[in-house]
Amino acid sequence: RRRKVRKGTHSCWECRRRKIRCQFGPGNDAVCLPCQGRGSSCRSQEFVDESRPQQQPDRRMAQRLGRLEDLMSKLVDRILPESISSSRSRDVSPASSDDTVDDGTSTRYQQALDVLEASVVTGAETPSLPTPESDHSAPRKGSVPRHEKACRALYALFLSEHDITLVAEASAAPYFLTSLFNPFRNLLEGRFEHINNMNNLPALTNHPTVLAKRLLQIAISIQQMPTNFDVRRLQTKRSLPDLTSDIISTVSQLVTSNDELVGTAEGLQCIILQGVWHANAGNLRKAWLSYRRAMSLGQLMGIDHGSSLALKFVDATVSPERRTTPQALWYRINFFDRSTSLLLGLPAGSRDDSFATEEAMRRDTDMERLEKLQTVIGGRLIERNADKSGQHFAMTLSIHRDLEEAARSMDPEWWAEPEIDPSQGNESNLGTMFHMMLQVHHFDLMILLHLPFMLQSSPEVPDDNQSKATCVRASREVLKRFVSFRGLYSSPWACRHIDYSALVAAMTLLLSYLRQHQAISEPFPTCAERADDRRLVEVVRERMLHVALVNHDKLSKESAEILSRMMPILDSIDESMIGFQAEGTVNALKFLNLNVPHLGTVNIQTNNPNLAGRSSFATLDPDPPQGNGSSAGPRFHDAGDTHQLQLSMESMSGIGDAAPSSDAFHISDANMLEFPLTAEADDWVLQGIDTTYWSLVN
Repeated sequence: RRRKVRKGTHSCWECRRRKIRCQFGPGNDAVCLPCQGRGSSCRSQEFVDESRPQQQPDRRMAQRLGRLEDLMSKLVDRILPESISSSRSRDVSPASSDDTVDDGTSTRYQQALDVLEASVVTGAETPSLPTPESDHSAPRKGSVPRHEKACRALYALFLSEHDITLVAEASAAPYFLTSLFNPFRNLLEGRFEHINNMNNLPALTNHPTVLAKRLLQIAISIQQMPTNFDVRRLQTKRSLPDLTSDIISTVSQLVTSNDELVGTAEGLQCIILQGVWHANAGNLRKAWLSYRRAMSLGQLMGIDHGSSLALKFVDATVSPERRTTPQALWYRINFFDRSTSLLLGLPAGSRDDSFATEEAMRRDTDMERLEKLQTVIGGRLIERNADKSGQHFAMTLSIHRDLEEAARSMDPEWWAEPEIDPSQGNESNLGTMFHMMLQVHHFDLMILLHLPFMLQSSPEVPDDNQSKATCVRASREVLKRFVSFRGLYSSPWACRHIDYSALVAAMTLLLSYLRQHQAISEPFPTCAERADDRRLVEVVRERMLHVALVNHDKLSKESAEILSRMMPILDSIDESMIGFQAEGTVNALKFLNLNVPHLGTVNIQTNNPNLAGRSSFATLDPDPPQGNGSSAGPRFHDAGDTHQLQLSMESMSGIGDAAPSSDAFHISDANMLEFPLTAEADDWVLQGIDTTYWSLVN
């Protein structure tokens, strides 16, 4: 039978197969010259080639394809979450969704993927697995997509839609995540990625950064769930802490550490979200590394210049008007980088303050403007701490004026302690929590700004009483807000920054009483003030112990122990006041040794050359007695008079090179190796915050 051929096709089937020129002799020969020479049949391509026998099927190949087909069916039944396959009109049972989070899933998944990849290498053509959203996804391909292995490993970590909905409703994190990369004005205008999107699982065929971003949002939401949440309501039988750890580990290994993948807007957001999770978990050093990596990547992409072309988006489900902007991302990176660097005593990654210009803040709300101004001031404070010129107090006064000016941009009523209504939902309280955190950050900056001059007298400082008064006032404000916040939110991973702030503020308030052992002109605190401060610190310590007990939180436990060791300062003040009233002089506390966990011995010497009688030397035991968890009282010894207030550190242990150095602050190489540079909170609870604090005091 005839078949249609292209115009100009004259060669026969045999010549075509042999890829030679089909030539005919003179005349009307029906057989071409090559076929005449071979003695083969010469058949034009106008006719179907029936001379070639049909190929017999390869039995081995058929068996291999059959086994592969069975394996694919098992993968679909075993691995893909059946609870998310509503698009295929099938009912879901809780038992089927449990299979998706079985403890052995990852191992079986990896073995199956290895078999599939081996089949591809040997030449077998493997069709793509169906996805829950296969009807709306990209067309199937005959070969394995480029990042399919990473996508499948990420996809296997998703909870069911039922569980994600419960997590999103119970946690305050979704509202925080919604506002993280969007200005408040965009939220009011509805131009943002809506929170409901978190409940809709992305398709398996999406870019790995899209899957990773959604997983990180879920992990942070789980991290900030209330402690009284009933996990029995969830379909998954897997431990939520284990799930979040697996999410962070998998995303880190497959996505955020892959330079090829993270060069997108979603990739940049993944790195920032990973840092947020580490910061809330107490892993400040890993968080700092994440923020610094995001900053470097952002600079390579050019988002610091604000060009809209700098960001490449790979999530097609988000409309362009709802996407984040380069300016919003660049500011958020700088905010996290500077706040973390200030706590760890590390330099800021960028001095760019373009996000705080009048033009850049034109559409910002008053609270957003204040937050940006605080970010600029935090960068200047970092520079002050690292400055070697000796002009620290002049820089301090300049920063103080800017901080006060920023505070005056808000109404006086705004600075009243906000009240969080527990009867309201997370969405209603989000603004109040943001309000409180801004206040706490302002007082944090005040404390860290004046801390170096709170105890030390210097010719450079005309009135060091101002620094002490500022530190005391700011410390009290921080502690009041900590008591209020932790009374409602006992989950330590919600707003973790307030726990660090409370520790710094409580230590500062207690240390401020050391000035009462000096012969100085400032008035002594009244008995009522001392009683109020003691009561405030004790309530803070009780809140810390409660959080530590309920959540097994090491940071809260160690913070409470540090305060227990420092409380004898107030006891010595009471004894000094009794001696002053009875004898007309102060039986001063001349020396005080504080044993700080993972830091060493802090030696404080006070100056009071005009005092008569015995001076004292106080040593706090490095470990509290067993049983009640409180520190033993100070032991007093004779000591000679000194000429100035001095603070030095001995027996340093467990310190990295984070803090600014001074003549009285030395770290040996051997001690630096005690903790890895990126040790997590389980191994190094305070992460170097204590080192930074005491170096500023010194």
